[in-house]
Amino acid sequence: MIGLLGLLVQVGCDPEPPAPTPLILLLSLDTTRADALGAYADVAHWGRGEASAPRPRTPRLDALAAAGTRFAWAMAHSPTTLSSHSSVMTGLDPHGHRVPRNGFPLPEGLPTLAERLGAAGYEGIGVVGASVLAAETGIGRGFAMWDDAVSTRVRKRFEDPAAQVTARALAAVDRRARPGEPLLLFVHYFDAHSPWDSAPPALREGLVDPAYAGAIDGSGRSVDLLVGMSRQGVLGSADRRQARALYLAEVAAIDLAVGQLLDGLQIRGLLEESLVVAFGDHGETLDEVPARPYGHGLDVELVDIHVPLILRGTGRFALPAGRVDTRTVRLQDIGATVLSRAGLSGGLGEGWDLLGPGAPPPAFAEATKPAGQESQQGWNNLPFARAVVEGEGMLLRAPLLGPEARLVDRAPGQPLREDADRASALDAILRDWDAAAPAHRPAPALSPEAEAGLRALGYLDP
Repeated sequence: MIGLLGLLVQVGCDPEPPAPTPLILLLSLDTTRADALGAYADVAHWGRGEASAPRPRTPRLDALAAAGTRFAWAMAHSPTTLSSHSSVMTGLDPHGHRVPRNGFPLPEGLPTLAERLGAAGYEGIGVVGASVLAAETGIGRGFAMWDDAVSTRVRKRFEDPAAQVTARALAAVDRRARPGEPLLLFVHYFDAHSPWDSAPPALREGLVDPAYAGAIDGSGRSVDLLVGMSRQGVLGSADRRQARALYLAEVAAIDLAVGQLLDGLQIRGLLEESLVVAFGDHGETLDEVPARPYGHGLDVELVDIHVPLILRGTGRFALPAGRVDTRTVRLQDIGATVLSRAGLSGGLGEGWDLLGPGAPPPAFAEATKPAGQESQQGWNNLPFARAVVEGEGMLLRAPLLGPEARLVDRAPGQPLREDADRASALDAILRDWDAAAPAHRPAPALSPEAEAGLRALGYLDP
């Protein structure tokens, strides 16, 4: 007996090609501020007025933006990896998902994006670049496979460079249990997190100034030197440019690896029917805050929470190319948007469909350090810096530094704004958010390895 394909060939009919596999790809660019991508040059905070400022080299992510929708003003809710990813996966801000900082597992019972998509037939695969998103954090709940086997030791934590993460991701795709079925793929790149010493030499040499003769040499000690020089007031413009170049080299390495991932998925026929979402989980202070430079966690300035967010869709997920959305949007809205594009109703958490009309709700953010001064009576992060962004205005308050609040423009360099009525309105919104914050969450017991890793990241006080 001949099969159906043979019968079709005998009677001169062409068989129907197999339907393309639907793919939802989430690209997490850890510690990547918006102006680390070339596509965000119009809203860059660093290097305004600097004729010789090093420029981003991110051709693949820039091309992704040109082929889809770029959100010019996307805001993270937390300058901390696990808390920020919890917002993406649950559609809730930190007061909703109750993950104050790294080391606090995602609470049970909160529906996740992977669980929602899994119930609709998507096989979930997650591949992470650093141990801060290990399976024990719960962030991979709902994924059929969660690859957290990072093997490169960096100080007291483990991470993998971007090229290795891409190789692991493509290998995981090839091992998936249900080839041909819808696929959710989450890939996390950690290179932009300090120390900035993992970028390939060719990428670094293309960005740093060959004439630079200072102490910032790209080794693991560079960030420590930069912090000390900034606090002592001896950080020169050449040092600042060198630091920016080293940081951009790490982001360029991510961009190269993202390109390799997209090429690999294209070869496997997985981009014909795909929704690609690229986002930064939080930004990074460089030299903008001299007292607290070169890091993240202590502040919620725009450089800490203004992140890239790009959506590109093909096939059933098709989106217009070259669109730039200038509304203030939030990372917690990613899940609801993905579900909407997948044709699934109900949203996720308190997320808002980014592709719908109207004005999104206000974006809230709160710092996560210093851990030794967290609240013991109320929500852990209440004493720390916090912000609300609505439309083109942003109000910042830092209780540990004093009672005064600052109203700034949601604009490059966040210039101060003089508008008492606007400041009062935003201050009331921020205070209402804090008044509804959850109760204090006690610190969980950590394994010695997890505690050492978090201490190396700076999320635990010495």
